[in-house]
Amino acid sequence: MTLSTYAALVGIWVAAIASPGPDLVQIIRLGAKSRAIGVACAVGIMLGNTVWIAASLLGLSALIKAVPEVLAVLQLIGGIYLLTMGVGAIRAGLSAQKLQVTAQTDSKELTTAQALRIGVYTNLSNPKAVLFFGAVFAQFITPGMGWEWTLLILVTLVVIGFGWFVGFAVLVDKLAGFLARWGHVVDLVTGIVFVALAVWMLVSVFQVFLGA
Repeated sequence: MTLSTYAALVGIWVAAIASPGPDLVQIIRLGAKSRAIGVACAVGIMLGNTVWIAASLLGLSALIKAVPEVLAVLQLIGGIYLLTMGVGAIRAGLSAQKLQVTAQTDSKELTTAQALRIGVYTNLSNPKAVLFFGAVFAQFITPGMGWEWTLLILVTLVVIGFGWFVGFAVLVDKLAGFLARWGHVVDLVTGIVFVALAVWMLVSVFQVFLGA
């Protein structure tokens, strides 16, 4: 790997994590409960990303490139989980709207440990993550590039990722008043987005297997 390739990878990574997707939507949704919940979710999301990065550097990206069916299986698992989360978010939004449950009441029902796990699961099922590490990331990883480059890439991407997601979670807290008032709307929108993504992922999987 060259410095120019490394710089290109870092640039693409920054663009990937900064673009809207399930990870950021989930942080906004849980950040509406409290700053601690939002930050815990952000940490969980980056822990999930760390798993993706480490697995890709250890050969997952190469495996997906060689055996496309692996990507389809990952999309199937992710789609099912996103569908479950989406339906749950929609139900929570509708319940909050009917019962006028406030964000403060909701926050008591969710611990930081639970938010951390939700963040991990959200990222591991995120179609953006699946496609990024299964297709884009693989283009930058070459066999025999050396443990030095491997370690540098791992540390760089993890540090940037933690800084971005945790920082975003802290900034979401600045909108606490708005989110507390419209938390049920955030739940509904999140649910709709997750269900739509899940349907897209599952349809893609069926097309792959039917085509095979």
